[in-house]
Amino acid sequence: MHMHSWDADDLTFEPAYNVKAQRLPRFDGAAEPYEGGAWVVVPPHTTMSEHVNPDGESELFYVISGSGEMEVAGERSRVKFGDTIFIPPHEKHLLVNDTDEPFVFLSLWWGGQP
Repeated sequence: MHMHSWDADDLTFEPAYNVKAQRLPRFDGAAEPYEGGAWVVVPPHTTMSEHVNPDGESELFYVISGSGEMEVAGERSRVKFGDTIFIPPHEKHLLVNDTDEPFVFLSLWWGGQP
């Protein structure tokens, strides 16, 4: 069994995105459906920096806990636990945690051109 665990002490601040994150490991021998991934925490009253994924990657956010305002390609919507958000290649996106609780999500990305 391959397993990876993390807790709050394992999170690293990522200044480019203004979030705390723990990147997912690559498991030897696993046929992985993603090129990269991370557990991400947007602290209370914090905005994840607006950005475009490098190299034309697609991305999925799986919301684990919390709620906030997500904007993708100029369209804004309230997101919360249980939501899955698709970010198409080359689209600007950001997330605003306007609550008193951390916003936690799993991000998986794929399809970028090196």
